[in-house]
Amino acid sequence: METNFSKSKKGFTLVEVMLAVGVIAVSIASMIGLLGAITANIAQIRHQQRAADCVAQMETILRMKQFKDVYRWVSNPAEPYVVYFWTEYQNPDDPDNSSLMLVSSEDEGRVPNMPPTKEALENSEGSVYRALLSLYQSGLKGERTTVGDDSEYGGGALAGDADSYALSYLPINMELLAEPRDDITVGTGESRANEERRVFQGLIMKMR
Repeated sequence: METNFSKSKKGFTLVEVMLAVGVIAVSIASMIGLLGAITANIAQIRHQQRAADCVAQMETILRMKQFKDVYRWVSNPAEPYVVYFWTEYQNPDDPDNSSLMLVSSEDEGRVPNMPPTKEALENSEGSVYRALLSLYQSGLKGERTTVGDDSEYGGGALAGDADSYALSYLPINMELLAEPRDDITVGTGESRANEERRVFQGLIMKMR
C-alpha cells in the first residue's frame, strides 16, 4: 500500500512582516522617547542641584554686602540686578588637582553685572546661571517703608536711599536662569526666553 505525504512550507505573509516591522518601529520610538525624557530629567536634576548652590552663594554675597548697596540693587523692581554664577577649575594646569569652584560676577576681580569672559569660560564647565534680583513687592504691602512717612507701601520703587528706609529687612525675589554657554544673555533678557530658562524662583532676605 502506497502512502502519499504532502509537504507544505509555511512562510510569513507580507501583511505579517509589515505588522512586525510596525511593532518594532513603535517600540523603538517609545524607547527613544523614554531616553529623551530620562535625559531631560537628569538635566533638570543637575540644574536644581546647581540652583541650590547658587542660592547659598547668593545668600553669602548678601551677608557680606552693605545694606545700602543691596538697597540700591533692588529699590526699583522694574530694573532687576543681575548676578552671574559659573564653575571654574581652580588648577587648570594640573589635571590631577582640577577641582571646580562656584564663582560669581560679584567676586573680587570680576566685573559686576557681566557674564564670564571668554578666558573664564575656557576655564569652566557646565552652564552659566544668571540671577535676577528684584524687590519682592508683596512682602512689603501694607508696611511703612519710609522714615517719617506714615503712608503704607503700595508697590513700585522705594523712596529715597537706604538711610530713609524704615524696615530692618529687604525681601528679594531671586530668579535663576540656566544660560547655554554659546548663548549667554547679558542683562535682564526677554520674558519669553527667561521663562524657558528659569530653573529656580524664590524669596531671599537681606537684613541690616
